[in-house]
Amino acid sequence: MEAVKTKAYGEIKVAEESFIFFKREILGFESYHYYYLIEMGDLPNFYWLQSKEEPSLAFIVVNPRLFNPDYKLDIDDIDRGLLEVEEGDEVIDFAIVNIPEDAHKMTMNLLGPIVINVKKRLAIQGISLSNEYGTKVPIFNLQAEAPEEV
Repeated sequence: MEAVKTKAYGEIKVAEESFIFFKREILGFESYHYYYLIEMGDLPNFYWLQSKEEPSLAFIVVNPRLFNPDYKLDIDDIDRGLLEVEEGDEVIDFAIVNIPEDAHKMTMNLLGPIVINVKKRLAIQGISLSNEYGTKVPIFNLQAEAPEEV
């Protein structure tokens, strides 16, 4: 086990070889290549994508299908090549979450998904080929149904 300093939990123990290597870095954070995916104990289905190189750098990520069941990962062959995907490799994807002061207005980035080849522990921030997705997609549907008129 390896001791890792984290933004949310202080120092924790993780399996030494459990890090993920980003072959294409997260936009704006090009100097950081190694991350851990850490389950958030206090928020089920949400994870910390914690930088191994910089303890203060961590992103909250979520499986986008939990909030948008019709979401489909659509990346190009270049992205798949960077991930070295071969038959039998499991590929998972996450959306980076933005949490403003009003947590009910949380959004997720579906245009730039985090895509991971689980077997090889390789990752990229992909670029979705779908024009349907944006960088600030609401997680919660805040539109209340209008009351029926009598």
